[in-house]
Amino acid sequence: MKELQLKEMLMEEARRGGICADGFREMRTDSIGELVDYYVANPDWCMERGFPSLDILHSEFSDIEDKGVYVGKTFNGEVFSDKQVYIFHDCKGTIKVAMDYDNAVIPMLYFANGCEMHVECKQKNSPAVIVPLYVAESVKRVSFSEKDPAENCKFVTHVIKLLDL
Repeated sequence: MKELQLKEMLMEEARRGGICADGFREMRTDSIGELVDYYVANPDWCMERGFPSLDILHSEFSDIEDKGVYVGKTFNGEVFSDKQVYIFHDCKGTIKVAMDYDNAVIPMLYFANGCEMHVECKQKNSPAVIVPLYVAESVKRVSFSEKDPAENCKFVTHVIKLLDL
Protein backbone atom coordinates (compact mmCIF):
# COMPACT_ATOMS: atom_id res chain seq x y z
CA MET A 1 0.00 0.00 0.00
CA LYS A 2 1.28 3.48 -0.80
CA GLU A 3 2.35 5.67 2.12
CA LEU A 4 -0.35 8.30 1.54
CA GLN A 5 -3.08 5.64 1.37
CA LEU A 6 -1.78 3.98 4.51
CA LYS A 7 -1.62 7.30 6.38
CA GLU A 8 -5.21 8.10 5.39
CA MET A 9 -6.38 4.67 6.59
CA LEU A 10 -4.49 5.03 9.89
CA MET A 11 -5.81 8.57 10.41
CA GLU A 12 -9.39 7.37 9.89
CA GLU A 13 -8.88 4.51 12.40
CA ALA A 14 -7.31 6.93 14.90
CA ARG A 15 -10.18 9.39 14.43
CA ARG A 16 -12.70 6.62 15.22
CA GLY A 17 -10.56 5.76 18.28
CA GLY A 18 -10.82 9.30 19.62
CA ILE A 19 -7.34 10.66 18.94
CA CYS A 20 -6.71 14.14 20.33
CA ALA A 21 -6.24 17.14 18.04
CA ASP A 22 -2.47 17.29 18.72
CA GLY A 23 -2.04 13.61 17.92
CA PHE A 24 -4.09 13.94 14.75
CA ARG A 25 -2.00 16.94 13.60
CA GLU A 26 1.15 14.93 14.25
CA MET A 27 -0.22 12.00 12.23
CA ARG A 28 -0.99 14.33 9.32
CA THR A 29 2.55 15.75 9.13
CA ASP A 30 4.68 12.75 10.12
CA SER A 31 6.17 10.09 7.86
CA ILE A 32 5.22 6.44 8.38
CA GLY A 33 8.51 5.91 10.27
CA GLU A 34 7.68 8.79 12.61
CA LEU A 35 4.17 7.37 13.09
CA VAL A 36 5.71 4.08 14.19
CA ASP A 37 7.81 6.01 16.73
CA TYR A 38 4.62 7.75 17.95
CA TYR A 39 2.93 4.34 18.25
CA VAL A 40 5.81 2.92 20.32
CA ALA A 41 5.64 6.01 22.57
CA ASN A 42 1.87 5.55 23.15
CA PRO A 43 1.16 1.80 23.28
CA ASP A 44 -1.48 2.04 26.04
CA TRP A 45 -3.68 4.40 24.02
CA CYS A 46 -3.30 2.23 20.93
CA MET A 47 -4.03 -1.07 22.66
CA GLU A 48 -7.07 0.28 24.50
CA ARG A 49 -8.53 1.08 21.09
CA GLY A 50 -7.21 -1.89 19.09
CA PHE A 51 -5.24 0.57 16.95
CA PRO A 52 -4.06 -0.14 14.38
CA SER A 53 -6.03 -3.23 13.49
CA LEU A 54 -4.27 -6.58 13.44
CA ASP A 55 -4.90 -6.82 9.68
CA ILE A 56 -3.03 -3.55 9.10
CA LEU A 57 -0.24 -4.60 11.46
CA HIS A 58 0.21 -7.87 9.53
CA SER A 59 0.02 -6.33 6.07
CA GLU A 60 1.93 -3.09 6.59
CA PHE A 61 4.04 -3.31 9.76
CA SER A 62 5.41 -6.84 10.03
CA ASP A 63 8.92 -5.50 9.35
CA ILE A 64 9.40 -3.00 12.21
CA GLU A 65 11.21 -5.25 14.64
CA ASP A 66 14.09 -2.74 14.77
CA LYS A 67 11.61 -0.42 16.57
CA GLY A 68 10.68 -3.16 19.08
CA VAL A 69 7.34 -4.12 17.49
CA TYR A 70 6.77 -7.77 16.60
CA VAL A 71 3.82 -9.06 14.60
CA GLY A 72 2.99 -12.75 14.10
CA LYS A 73 6.35 -14.08 15.24
CA THR A 74 7.26 -17.25 17.13
CA PHE A 75 10.07 -16.96 19.68
CA ASN A 76 12.42 -19.53 21.15
CA GLY A 77 14.19 -17.88 24.10
CA GLU A 78 15.40 -14.63 22.49
CA VAL A 79 16.63 -12.00 24.98
CA PHE A 80 15.09 -8.51 25.02
CA SER A 81 17.08 -5.86 26.86
CA ASP A 82 18.17 -2.87 24.78
CA LYS A 83 14.85 -1.03 24.28
CA GLN A 84 12.54 0.59 26.82
CA VAL A 85 9.39 -0.74 25.10
CA TYR A 86 8.64 -3.95 23.24
CA ILE A 87 5.24 -4.60 21.69
CA PHE A 88 4.05 -8.06 20.62
CA HIS A 89 0.98 -8.73 18.45
CA ASP A 90 -0.20 -12.24 17.62
CA CYS A 91 3.13 -13.74 18.80
CA LYS A 92 3.90 -17.09 20.41
CA GLY A 93 6.74 -18.76 22.31
CA THR A 94 9.21 -17.93 25.05
CA ILE A 95 11.25 -14.75 25.49
CA LYS A 96 13.78 -13.67 28.11
CA VAL A 97 14.25 -10.19 29.49
CA ALA A 98 17.30 -8.60 31.02
CA MET A 99 18.26 -5.19 32.29
CA ASP A 100 20.67 -3.25 30.09
CA TYR A 101 22.95 -1.94 32.85
CA ASP A 102 25.10 0.11 30.44
CA ASN A 103 22.08 2.21 29.41
CA ALA A 104 19.96 1.78 32.59
CA VAL A 105 17.07 0.22 30.64
CA ILE A 106 14.54 -2.22 32.03
CA PRO A 107 12.18 -3.30 29.25
CA MET A 108 8.42 -2.81 29.45
CA LEU A 109 6.58 -5.52 27.52
CA TYR A 110 3.20 -5.06 25.80
CA PHE A 111 1.14 -8.00 24.51
CA ALA A 112 -1.99 -7.89 22.33
CA ASN A 113 -4.00 -9.65 19.64
CA GLY A 114 -3.94 -13.31 20.61
CA CYS A 115 -0.39 -13.59 21.99
CA GLU A 116 0.50 -16.86 23.72
CA MET A 117 3.84 -16.15 25.37
CA HIS A 118 6.03 -17.06 28.31
CA VAL A 119 8.51 -14.57 29.80
CA GLU A 120 11.65 -15.45 31.79
CA CYS A 121 14.51 -13.56 33.43
CA LYS A 122 17.71 -15.52 34.02
CA GLN A 123 19.95 -12.49 34.63
CA LYS A 124 21.42 -12.09 38.11
CA ASN A 125 20.24 -8.75 39.50
CA SER A 126 20.80 -7.17 42.88
CA PRO A 127 18.46 -5.67 43.75
CA ALA A 128 15.78 -7.43 41.71
CA VAL A 129 14.55 -5.61 38.61
CA ILE A 130 10.83 -5.06 38.20
CA VAL A 131 9.60 -5.87 34.70
CA PRO A 132 6.12 -4.57 33.83
CA LEU A 133 3.97 -6.75 31.56
CA TYR A 134 1.07 -4.89 29.93
CA VAL A 135 -1.44 -7.42 28.69
CA ALA A 136 -4.41 -6.46 26.52
CA GLU A 137 -7.68 -8.31 27.00
CA SER A 138 -7.25 -9.76 23.49
CA VAL A 139 -4.32 -11.92 24.64
CA LYS A 140 -4.76 -15.68 24.92
CA ARG A 141 -2.03 -16.24 27.54
CA VAL A 142 1.03 -14.50 28.95
CA SER A 143 2.87 -16.26 31.75
CA PHE A 144 6.15 -15.70 33.49
CA SER A 145 8.58 -18.11 35.03
CA GLU A 146 7.95 -18.86 38.68
CA LYS A 147 11.38 -20.54 38.67
CA ASP A 148 13.18 -17.20 38.37
CA PRO A 149 14.48 -16.35 41.81
CA ALA A 150 12.57 -13.40 43.26
CA GLU A 151 15.85 -11.65 44.03
CA ASN A 152 16.62 -11.50 40.27
CA CYS A 153 13.40 -10.29 38.73
CA LYS A 154 9.82 -9.50 39.63
CA PHE A 155 7.13 -9.43 36.97
CA VAL A 156 4.21 -7.07 37.51
CA THR A 157 1.20 -7.61 35.26
CA HIS A 158 -1.15 -4.81 34.21
CA VAL A 159 -4.30 -5.55 32.21
CA ILE A 160 -5.17 -3.16 29.39
CA LYS A 161 -8.92 -3.12 28.96
CA LEU A 162 -10.34 -2.53 25.50
CA LEU A 163 -12.54 0.55 25.29
CA ASP A 164 -16.03 0.14 23.94
CA LEU A 165 -16.06 2.88 21.32
